[in-house]
Amino acid sequence: MPDSIQLAAPTCGPAVPRYRNTAERLSAALRVAAASMMFASMAACSKSEPTYTSVSTEALNYLPYNLIRFTITDQFGNKARGGGDLEPGAGEGSIACCYLLKGTEFKIQWTYYDADDWLPGEQVKKLQGEASVSLPPATVPDSVGSRILEVHFYPDRHVELSFPGQILGSTRLPIVDVSRDLTKRYASRLEKRYEDNDAQLHRRISSVVAQAWLKYRFTNRSDLEQYAYCALLVNPRFDTHPAVQKLIQSSKGTPGVFAQAVATLPPAVTKELGNDRFQAVSVPSISTGLLPSPRKENGRGRTVSATD
Repeated sequence: MPDSIQLAAPTCGPAVPRYRNTAERLSAALRVAAASMMFASMAACSKSEPTYTSVSTEALNYLPYNLIRFTITDQFGNKARGGGDLEPGAGEGSIACCYLLKGTEFKIQWTYYDADDWLPGEQVKKLQGEASVSLPPATVPDSVGSRILEVHFYPDRHVELSFPGQILGSTRLPIVDVSRDLTKRYASRLEKRYEDNDAQLHRRISSVVAQAWLKYRFTNRSDLEQYAYCALLVNPRFDTHPAVQKLIQSSKGTPGVFAQAVATLPPAVTKELGNDRFQAVSVPSISTGLLPSPRKENGRGRTVSATD
């Protein structure tokens, strides 16, 4: 009998499935691809969207119209609301709470109207606006009172969101300040020329401020006051004068430069503006509907169309 017996070492093939044909190999590859896509989808879903709880909304109305109300809808169907018949320039300090919003993409819908396009006994002619807005992820303040979502409605009907915002001090277009200053400084001249009541005059000035922003993106208080003064008390088409247009272009949007330059216009130019005798140059146009219909001087607030 032999001293020892040597067992043959077992032979094991590689631990891979054996496929009998090309169809089986293709089927396996598809299963692997599907699994990879599923894991990628799960990883993407695991990235949480920014969530804002107990949020208050604050509308800042730069439209030359009254803002009745607005609704914010996120990509998941959550909604937040606000408004309250805000006059042009109004909204700062007026908030509505408490809402939950999620994500970075929002749809904003609002209702507005021209307060001068109305007569006693008539229904208010409500208009609708809509815009899509993105909001980058932001840190949610610990204090619920600081969770303010600013909603800025611009004259061209685009909307901007800011979070976290402030109850006061967040106005980007000083419509109320310009209206107050002009009314205080030139009350008698404005009353004689237009015979508006206080609310009508504010809306008239607000419309001119919106015009200055739409044409030249003026936001500086001094620039807006000077523009409104010239448009309302000197010549409504003053900016079509070559000398004035040259000043606007040379200011290059630098805050306050336009106001300083217009105040030093030569007497000859001032006379031409007063007499409305000059060769007009082209100026930026404003799309129909962005401004309310113009009203007559001494028109007691009645809206008139271009054909009146």
